[in-house]
Amino acid sequence: MTQDKHQELGLFLRKKRASLTPEEVGLPSGNRRRVEGLRREEVAELAGVSSDWYVRLEQGRPVRPSAEVLLALSHALQLNRKEREYLYTLAAQRLPDETPGSFKISSGMQQFLDLQNPYPAYISDHEWNIIAWNRAALAVFGDYSAMTRLQRNSIWRSFMDPYMQQLLDNWEGHAKLRVSQLRLAHSQLPENPERTELIQELCRHSEQFADWWNEQTIAGTPEGKKLIHHPVAGDIRLSYLSFQAEELSNATITIHLASDTESKQRLERLLEHWTS
Repeated sequence: MTQDKHQELGLFLRKKRASLTPEEVGLPSGNRRRVEGLRREEVAELAGVSSDWYVRLEQGRPVRPSAEVLLALSHALQLNRKEREYLYTLAAQRLPDETPGSFKISSGMQQFLDLQNPYPAYISDHEWNIIAWNRAALAVFGDYSAMTRLQRNSIWRSFMDPYMQQLLDNWEGHAKLRVSQLRLAHSQLPENPERTELIQELCRHSEQFADWWNEQTIAGTPEGKKLIHHPVAGDIRLSYLSFQAEELSNATITIHLASDTESKQRLERLLEHWTS
């Protein structure tokens, strides 16, 4: 790193620190704060580094933070994907690839999900694990917060969770589509250990999955619409869209919208019932 890069890195950290409030990172605001935003020692504590070392970093001293420390700072300062890339570039480090469990949902992204209520919304990673959700998603699809990581995997749930099989009107089309998606991803990166383990476990526990997996010519229902038979709310017709956000590389945001007025009213009543 050149001296200019050290100075740029320090300036960037100072600006990001000043842009955050204690409440945003889960700290008490206090009555008297002489600095705008967070204190240096607060950022250091959040990132798990010493205050003296962090002060030198902000001052543009010739400090060389590791990739792991940069990741901790990224989380402490709630950097989005572009900001993380910039931070790693300034520090002459390579931004690590996202791995299962490494996705961090910012407060802004969670707020976005919450604003979709009463429409179910969630975020899934590149291995179809549900990693964030709103209350409507819990009310409709089940309590993700009470599930293990494997149980939150959409492909696993398609075959191993009786609730999903009863909920989806066209469960077979949905499940076949999931097999097709898994097969395509596996053909592109067959050495992925997590995916290989998932396939082996599903073949071991689900005869239906094993049959469809071995057929190798699987087609399912196209994405876009769902009819669900909810045990409390009754039939709900949903249309949905999926997209990616820059701050969550390889993750997908899915929002389910009511296809008609009756479905919207049932979602509203269900959410009210679930939160009461």
